[in-house]
Amino acid sequence: MVTGWIVMIKMALAATPVSVGQHALTFSLPVVNTEEDAEARRIALASYVGMIPRDPQKAVLVYFFSRREGSEHLETLNRLQRRYDSQGLQVLAISTDVGSVGGLAAWLQEQTLDYPVLRDNHQIVQSRYGFDDMPIAVIIDSQGYIFAVGKPDAGDFGTDLEAELNPLLARPASTDAN
Repeated sequence: MVTGWIVMIKMALAATPVSVGQHALTFSLPVVNTEEDAEARRIALASYVGMIPRDPQKAVLVYFFSRREGSEHLETLNRLQRRYDSQGLQVLAISTDVGSVGGLAAWLQEQTLDYPVLRDNHQIVQSRYGFDDMPIAVIIDSQGYIFAVGKPDAGDFGTDLEAELNPLLARPASTDAN
């Protein structure tokens, strides 16, 4: 009986994959790579894009990964964050690793990343976005719409992301969202 209930919950949470032009699904998740208690600080997508963002950005790059799938791209994302921070880019990596936050936090501390890594321990955000295969990159524009979705290609990941980000980062700062 309990098993059937869990299956029904998973089916209810399952979503079709998001697509370009669709409004990005909002989320708020705890930050793992911070000096504070990992559960104490949370970041919401709405803080950066949408109707009234607290810290408006021209683009948010959301990167779903696990330590086994996609962690090799974290340094590329770090370079992009450093290079385009002043032009309005915010990278948010979402770890779908399950288990103790301590091991993940220690591993991330070794990475010395300049962007927040959020924890989707129960893979709820991943499920809502409809992703089964990791890693996946989602680029969201300043209004909160999905601009691009894709699975990284090992050789061209950074170049491909820059090509997708450049049109958004070249736009003048939007005043209609504030």
